[in-house]
Amino acid sequence: MIRRKGDPEGAEPVSRAARRQRVVLVVAVVSAVVSTGGLAAATLVKSPAERAAQTAPPPRTLLTAPVVSRVLSPSTAARAAVYPPTQYNVLPTAASAEVTQLYLSRLNVKPGDRLAAGQLLAEVSGQPLYVLKGAVPAYRDLKPGSSGPDVAELQDALREVGHSSGSDRKGEFGPGTQRAVAEFYRALGYQAPTTGKETRQAVDTAKKAVETDQRTLDSLPAQDPQLAAAKRRLADDREALGRAEAADGTMLPAAHVVFLPALPATVTAVNASVGLPVSGTLLSITGGGLAVTGQLTAAQAPAVKAGMPVEILDEATGRRYPAVVGEVGAPTSTAPAGRVVPIGGAAPAAQNPAPAGPGANPNQGQGAGSSYTPVTVLPKDPLPAELNGRNVRITIVRETAEQAVTAVPVTAISTDASGRTSVTVVAADGQRTTVPVTTGVSADGMVGVAPVDGGALKAGDQVVVGR
Repeated sequence: MIRRKGDPEGAEPVSRAARRQRVVLVVAVVSAVVSTGGLAAATLVKSPAERAAQTAPPPRTLLTAPVVSRVLSPSTAARAAVYPPTQYNVLPTAASAEVTQLYLSRLNVKPGDRLAAGQLLAEVSGQPLYVLKGAVPAYRDLKPGSSGPDVAELQDALREVGHSSGSDRKGEFGPGTQRAVAEFYRALGYQAPTTGKETRQAVDTAKKAVETDQRTLDSLPAQDPQLAAAKRRLADDREALGRAEAADGTMLPAAHVVFLPALPATVTAVNASVGLPVSGTLLSITGGGLAVTGQLTAAQAPAVKAGMPVEILDEATGRRYPAVVGEVGAPTSTAPAGRVVPIGGAAPAAQNPAPAGPGANPNQGQGAGSSYTPVTVLPKDPLPAELNGRNVRITIVRETAEQAVTAVPVTAISTDASGRTSVTVVAADGQRTTVPVTTGVSADGMVGVAPVDGGALKAGDQVVVGR
């Protein structure tokens, strides 16, 4: 037994065997610590190959998209601005030289009233003022013998309110048109205006000449040498009578009618009272619904024609509205604005400022001050009022396809040095196959393709669109 120095009195001595066990245990613990340190050090030591493998980028993957069968309609996408309806300012004028003072003798409308074709608006100096549908404002009196597009517009407007021009040719103010005008005035409660004393006197004078010629001819013997001349004179005077009669009759004074391109319209202001003189604008009328003007780039404009279908997309709500192309204008850098059109007077038309607010810049996406070609878009139905001032997206369909084609994304098409086009098909096991194709119509980022040289391509195949 061995007593260790420092053991307390009475402590039992330690045997030599126990002491040897403790020494062995300490050695084992030291060995374990040294081994663990060596293992940790070993894990920090890496070969160059291991380091390269761990720091290398992940393997490149293919981006694919499915082949589809769909109808492709070539289209043009552009931005468009929505503006308030056109305002028409009605400035009455004298219907004849006999009217020396314009005053309001009758008023049939008030602000907020909705106007329909054929409606009486007011009476100015005893003469009616009414509204008809037509794109061109009245710029001249229409009389028997008049012809032109404005006469055709009048005939269409009268037909719309139930008064046909009969057998008159389109655009010619003949007896049928006179009768339609007379019927319309009678329905309004007025006597139809006529061409007046001058044309009536011309008819009377021509009739007297024909009567005189006839009496002279009747008095000449059958063998009289003046007989032939008398017959020619009678024929000439009869032709003159026909012309005089054709120019005489019912007419339509320009001062009586307000032509508006779209009805119904709304009265927004009345600027006179019955019994008071009329000076300047008598009525302000808003019509036509919200207007839409798109902006085409120089590359887009040549392919866009009037009558093409259009889809208006309000990106704020996702709603879509059908429309058609109305007119393609001349290149400009001026922002479109709401219009104020004077009717019946010569006062200049001031332009309303373009709508303000977010998204109202008509040159958005083209750079400030850049040139663009305006395109008028005509909605098939009135647009909701909340679209006023919005910047919207329009898609103009240039061609309407009837059959579905095999199509792939444009990015799937590759062209080699010889100009041959192809797509790369990726099978389920990752195998790639190059399929030569010819390309066809393209729209919405897709292009129609047809395999050539025995290649196979069908809807559902996956084609490479990027790496």
